[in-house]
Amino acid sequence: MIRSIDDYFPNPVTKTRVYHAFRLGLQLYVVFLLLAGAYSLLWLAEMGGVIPETLLSTIWISIAVMGSLLLLLLVPLFYASRSNER
Repeated sequence: MIRSIDDYFPNPVTKTRVYHAFRLGLQLYVVFLLLAGAYSLLWLAEMGGVIPETLLSTIWISIAVMGSLLLLLLVPLFYASRSNER
């Protein structure tokens, strides 16, 4: 017999975590849609020759640098959030 999720976890924790997880998932979905749209516009501008080649390469390099910086900042924040010292 399969028990419901409410039987596994306490009631307030279950509802709160589900709402937060859904909100986070929705925010990530919207961010990924915006990023995909921005990349598509840059790709179309590149194919159409609207943006000069030097500006386009600068845009792509800046996107790569920002992503790398974000990852470098997230690693220490991740370990700091998991520490037991509070």
